Amino acid sequence: MSEKSRYLFVQYVTLARIPLAIAAGIMLHRTGPYGVMAFAVVGLLGVCELTDIFDGLLARRLGAESRFGSLFDPYCDSMSRLIIFFGLASKGLCPWWLFLLMALRDVSVAYIRIMYILSGKRAAARLSGKAKAWAQGLGAILLAALWAFGVIPLEDFRFGCTWLPTTIVVLIAAVTLWSLLDYFSAAQVPPAPQKDSAAP
Repeated sequence: MSEKSRYLFVQYVTLARIPLAIAAGIMLHRTGPYGVMAFAVVGLLGVCELTDIFDGLLARRLGAESRFGSLFDPYCDSMSRLIIFFGLASKGLCPWWLFLLMALRDVSVAYIRIMYILSGKRAAARLSGKAKAWAQGLGAILLAALWAFGVIPLEDFRFGCTWLPTTIVVLIAAVTLWSLLDYFSAAQVPPAPQKDSAAP
């Protein structure tokens, strides 16, 4: 496999999250619990998260790491999860304010990354960003699974109505907000002064 083929393969694995998320959202609205399509929604959400894990591993294993990939990966993360949570919110499986909080965090962090790059600093992922990804990814799977397997009736997914989905939503919101504040706080730290190379 050529270097270009390895590079494109990794980018396609990353990009796959978006059509998978769209397919899950469409299927979510065309079926009810206990159906094959409902179980398929949970499966698609799981595959989305697997692509997020394996694209980075593949990039390192195949020697296909790039600056574009380091920015394309969080873009696809944001787009796929916003699509997923838009579907969950419109189905009634999570509140709309959670979707809006996620959108606020992702747009803000995207601009912070741009400011990092323009200032010559490395826009590396932070621990809070990785925690946010796990919380949102697993949270979406759990909410969809509780509905798909009929554990909780759809009408009981209203925020505050039943403790389990409410707890999942609160945890997702808390980690998402922490990530937003963490990136914002890191952006306020002035760069360390550089030593004068001419100094003795």
